[in-house]
Amino acid sequence: MGLDLSRLEKEFDWLNTAPNSRDQGATGYRIRLPEFPAGREFAWAELLLPRGFPDQATARIMLSQDAVLHIPHVEDSGAICIDGDPGPGRGYSAEDRIRLLLFAYKERFLDPWLSGQMDADFEEEPLNYWLIKVERHRSTHDPVRILWCVDKPPGHPTLREGLLLLPSRIVIAAGANEPITNRLVSSLGIMGAQRIRVRLADIPIEHPFTPFTWPRSASDIDRLINGRLGKMDRIEFQRPIRDRRRRVHRVVLLRNDKCRFAYLLPDGPATVIDNGTCRRAYPSQTIPLPLQVERVDPSWTVGRDQHQEVSHRQKQHVLVLGAGALGSVVVDHLAKAGVGFITLVDADILATANIGRHLLGVESVEKSKAEAVAQRINLAYPATVVTPEKISAERWLQKNSLTKVDLILDLTGEPKVRWHVNCARQEHCCPLLIGWMEPFVAAAHVCLLAFGTLWMTGTTDRMGELEAVTWPPDVIRQEPGCSSKFQSYTAAAAAFAVALVAENALKLIDGCVHASCVRSWVRGQRFLDANWQGLKLNKWAHEAAPYDGIVLERPFT
Repeated sequence: MGLDLSRLEKEFDWLNTAPNSRDQGATGYRIRLPEFPAGREFAWAELLLPRGFPDQATARIMLSQDAVLHIPHVEDSGAICIDGDPGPGRGYSAEDRIRLLLFAYKERFLDPWLSGQMDADFEEEPLNYWLIKVERHRSTHDPVRILWCVDKPPGHPTLREGLLLLPSRIVIAAGANEPITNRLVSSLGIMGAQRIRVRLADIPIEHPFTPFTWPRSASDIDRLINGRLGKMDRIEFQRPIRDRRRRVHRVVLLRNDKCRFAYLLPDGPATVIDNGTCRRAYPSQTIPLPLQVERVDPSWTVGRDQHQEVSHRQKQHVLVLGAGALGSVVVDHLAKAGVGFITLVDADILATANIGRHLLGVESVEKSKAEAVAQRINLAYPATVVTPEKISAERWLQKNSLTKVDLILDLTGEPKVRWHVNCARQEHCCPLLIGWMEPFVAAAHVCLLAFGTLWMTGTTDRMGELEAVTWPPDVIRQEPGCSSKFQSYTAAAAAFAVALVAENALKLIDGCVHASCVRSWVRGQRFLDANWQGLKLNKWAHEAAPYDGIVLERPFT
């Protein structure tokens, strides 16, 4: 390495610069430890310079394994999680990088730990330390690998059913949200796999557990259950222990809105976890198995608990007309945003010419666009149900009422569809978004029509007058060998239109649009010149000329 640490040894008299070889070509330098107050000891600390330092690697401070889960901010490997060495490419010499790391170790880790300033830090990241515990107890023979929650913590201790899915070894805590549970099972692709009933005690907790407060034995958990569950629930939860013929797995789930812990209790049944070899998993007869717990409820998977509107979106039914390059991707975004119910209407099948700018790929060629998009999204996002309708938009509107529809998205670009939508909204009015793209995506538009505002009051379709460019006829291309016409653009260009439509659809769903308007993403003159000579922006869009692209808004009157 050619690094001289003698000057650092004089500056930091607690650094021993006699090197020790470590695995994978690393070099360690022991750090002399201070006099420890009672209960704050650890066996050793060292400065670790990995192979490749200083040009490709970063120096770290490592502690002995007795510090893991005893001292906050210590990773499972023993590395201290502090910012110290800035790393290569930042303009620091190797000596200065080590100097910064040693200062950080002393000032931001060792002194605060010895003085008690870090005692509450375990509570700041309780799940990180819990995962260390889980990994240390995990084995390939465990009958349960992970637990998924589909709802929020209950208000009081509750006895409920869980579902163990094999061979994945996932337990789903089936709460009040049974539809999401069923869709999760479908999404995992194990509809034909074995499902085993699990008895689950779901106990809310007020404070996060830390390595100092984790239940450590079956008797600790028994005391917790006896103190929290009601008498009848306790009897029911403990029944499988007494009756071996009815033995089932028992799980204790301890959680609140911020953290969650679970244990698989001893004395469960042997479970076949590999049908091919009939390999069985036997839970411990004495020690509870700590389990990783993940949330798959919409509030978490959609918005990380930061978007209160998710619960409202889960109840909304959106009718999407058109599953093409615009509609398919917009539906995907609506599902990711937590919209609960989507009806997707499109009679077309996917052609090879579509795959460069569609949500679907070559695996779906010659399949119904609506059905293939619905299948993909239903598997990916259990919080959303997409119902495909393999008929034309006009036919669907003739056969169905809008009484149970909260929002219509017309993304077909078809005048006939807009006329039928207009007629249907006169019978039952609901908000409408009409979205479309101009050639090359030189502009994209959303017309947001609130309750009571119609697209047309006579027979005139207004789309042409709302566009940013008056296009020559030969811009619209003819496909060889058939009567289909198409616009030239790429998926990257269409991403602007997708974002415009998806964001404004969510604003309508969330009730944030109070007046009908047109919002347009318009590219500047330089973009027009690069794609087709002689094009000019219409008068209302002149403001966009000097820019790469801007959003303009106009009232719809």
